[in-house]
Amino acid sequence: MQSGQDANRNGVLDAGEVTSTAYACSAAPADTRWVNVTSATAQADSNTGYLANASGPVILTLPASPAVGDWIKVTGVGAGGWTIAQNAGQRITTTGLPGGNTVTWTAQTPTGTWVAVAMSADGVRQVAASASGELYTSEDAGAHWTVRLTGQTWSSVAMSSDGQTILAAVNGGALYLSTDGGNNWSNDGSSRAWTAVASSADGTRLVATAYLGQVWTSADSGGSWTARDSNRAWRTVSASADGRVQVAGTNGSQLYVSTDYGVSWTARASAQFWWGSAASADGRRLYATVDTGAIWRSDDFGTSWEAVTVSRDWRGIATSADGRHVVAATNGGALYESSDGGQTWRSTADAGAWTTVASSANGLTLLGGKSGAALYAGTRRTSTTSGVSGSLSGGQGDTLQLQYVGGGVFMPISYVLANLTFTPQ
Repeated sequence: MQSGQDANRNGVLDAGEVTSTAYACSAAPADTRWVNVTSATAQADSNTGYLANASGPVILTLPASPAVGDWIKVTGVGAGGWTIAQNAGQRITTTGLPGGNTVTWTAQTPTGTWVAVAMSADGVRQVAASASGELYTSEDAGAHWTVRLTGQTWSSVAMSSDGQTILAAVNGGALYLSTDGGNNWSNDGSSRAWTAVASSADGTRLVATAYLGQVWTSADSGGSWTARDSNRAWRTVSASADGRVQVAGTNGSQLYVSTDYGVSWTARASAQFWWGSAASADGRRLYATVDTGAIWRSDDFGTSWEAVTVSRDWRGIATSADGRHVVAATNGGALYESSDGGQTWRSTADAGAWTTVASSANGLTLLGGKSGAALYAGTRRTSTTSGVSGSLSGGQGDTLQLQYVGGGVFMPISYVLANLTFTPQ
């Protein structure tokens, strides 16, 4: 039996939506052993179920030498819940568990008032633009940064999946293009109020929006540009991996969607002060943020939209390639992230004037920027910390079954959650 969140609402659990697999038989084995634990600590044996039945947390340590296929199960009966502790070299995978994909943020140098960030599909190559005029690139997932351009009023950046093609827009200036990861640059000689840019995965198809101007598209890696649609107060634009599906938001008017590489545009959603946008790789799932409004999501290539958050002062937004892992910035608040396609959200990182975020294709590597501060590198958790410092906790009514798969790794095979999330360490 497979369980999970039907995030794209197509009535089928796609492979990427399955979060747990359980196996059922007509009757439980007669020799299944259940242990009622009322003490603060206990050592778990393989193929045994435990009832954590104490007023305080019950710490249950994993079997030290399990065989592949062995399992343990724990249920929180008492008010104290439970914590599964680990031995040296052990860890528990948490992908798909509610609360299991929390993000850790680390401040990096340099500091600035960051207006735009982007990254390659693997998250190794990154680009960041500052309001003070500098444009930086990194080739080691943000550990070190190199100044590439200075003296420009940057408004937006985009990067191809391999990180070689970088498109950067200047508000009141030109579009700057690099095809070698930021080492060399050219510009198109334009002078427009550029507000946003986006790139296809291969860097061939590019799109740029100008405030009170038009949408401009290129099908030859920036060699030539064609004006599309009417003059509008364009604010944001994003594109699918092949560039076919594009979404563009206006300041005080509607969202517009194109499904023909930006040639024609159709008004969608209601008039809002749209700020940021993001697209899944196939373009089916789209996101858009509203300044002092909600985050809106479409699961049908932009045809219909629904609000999926409460009203906040939303800024930039980024998504993984499958549209499941999302991170969004708020001005004066926290960063918020979702691991279920925007169904549920949790705050992450400290409050601040966050402006911009970027995500790798798998959603595990993130980059965030805010005003007057460092760049922040984000890492999304996929397991507990390896060894004795790692653990996984649940509350009263929470049930979790783990199976040993070898190499020190335990994998969740079923769970029942009475509280909001599990807590990994």
